[in-house]
Amino acid sequence: MFFNSIQYILFLPIVVVLFYITPLRFRWLLLLSTSYYFYMCWIPELIIVIVASTLVNYTFAISISKQTTQSRKKLLLISTLILNLGTLIVFKYLGVVREIIHSLYSTNNPGNLSSAFFLIAPIGISYYTLQSLSYILDVYYGKRKAERHPGIFALYVAFFPLILSGPIERSTHLLPQFREKERIKLNSTNIEEGIKLIIFGYFLKLVIADRTSIYVDAVFGNIQRHGGITFIVTIILYSFQIYSDFAGYSAIAIGSARLMGFDVYQNFNRPYFSSTIREFWTRWHISLSIWLRDYLFNPLTFYFMRVFRKECYLKIISPELLTYAFSAFITFVICGLWHGARFTFLIWGSLHGIYLIIERATKRKSDKTILNIIITYIMILFTWIFFRSDNVNDAFLIIRTIFTHPGSLYIPFDNDVVAPVYAILGILILVVMEVKKEFFNQKFSLTNNKNEYVRMISFGLMIFLILYLGVFDASQFMYFKF
Repeated sequence: MFFNSIQYILFLPIVVVLFYITPLRFRWLLLLSTSYYFYMCWIPELIIVIVASTLVNYTFAISISKQTTQSRKKLLLISTLILNLGTLIVFKYLGVVREIIHSLYSTNNPGNLSSAFFLIAPIGISYYTLQSLSYILDVYYGKRKAERHPGIFALYVAFFPLILSGPIERSTHLLPQFREKERIKLNSTNIEEGIKLIIFGYFLKLVIADRTSIYVDAVFGNIQRHGGITFIVTIILYSFQIYSDFAGYSAIAIGSARLMGFDVYQNFNRPYFSSTIREFWTRWHISLSIWLRDYLFNPLTFYFMRVFRKECYLKIISPELLTYAFSAFITFVICGLWHGARFTFLIWGSLHGIYLIIERATKRKSDKTILNIIITYIMILFTWIFFRSDNVNDAFLIIRTIFTHPGSLYIPFDNDVVAPVYAILGILILVVMEVKKEFFNQKFSLTNNKNEYVRMISFGLMIFLILYLGVFDASQFMYFKF
């Protein structure tokens, strides 16, 4: 069941209505059952993985909280990390190995490889694993008590708006909300805000992301035939495609939760207006950035501070810069690999780590100037080449073509030209909206106007654009595969 499907449009209001008529003490059961149903609409058998993960983390967290000695707590923490990360690696990253083995095996013994050898990666495993790990680590460091109610903890792991692609919530923020009594009352503000977010999410996904993908996929599907100008335009379009696709998903997820009064972390904040790469990562996939900062970058920083303390290497690199360099680079290499076991993702993450190190070394400041915003955007565009390419050879071919063979712009023929035209129209509307929010937020607003009729007309117009320009083939959200 995709967010952009008729099934979800029918499913969500039914759940919201049931939520408000169900007594408070049974709401966790309603939401958990509907979340499991939502998840099982994909491949029912894979519910076993998420249930097993939930039971393991629930049990280990309680065990950790009961320990009186640090050594026992650490042993249990390490065991939990191994189980969680081991499961993630087996399902998500063993695929590369199995494909190599399959290609070798099938060449010598065609038709003899058992289909049982293959594993299907459960959808959303990257997200609910990180969410579970944040809970375990919060319990270990004493930031919260272990959740004793197994049903409420299971709901925290499997809450249907977030289970597939986040935002990655924190236990200290989301878990208490499942018990708050004020959510008994139907709040018109929550309903209105939730609907606004969902409509905006559908606009991003159906009008911009799905329309743009038609042109982008056509170019990347046959890169040998295109010139540099086409690749430049395509990468720019791709930057809006991936942003609109993932920000659109996040808006629908946050809006769906808001309909029931749940406050979920913001995941995007106009990232392409960043004036440094560091600022970009405070605006792009914010929930993942915060997770990486708190549970990976900061611990690495503390570790390397001890390693490089009172040392000055070659009398040039300070211990502080060296600490930052190692921590940032390792963090973003892992960030790249988290997206998938491909060299293109590894290079994408490494580039962002290198960018951050250079910014720190040169003490580049986040001055909000048009030049800095353009420079940062170009740096991000360069990394998207690797992120979108099927392999490293394709990425370098695109880069080489951009600098050596400009060529002419690829323009689709007949009905195919409609897709990029509609996509560009949607992008222009988005840019105008985001420029207004970024630089003129206090000025006149349509979607947040005090006049109710102005707000209704604004969102009525957006619904019209969705219905007229949108793509209604229920295409998969891009970040599901990550």
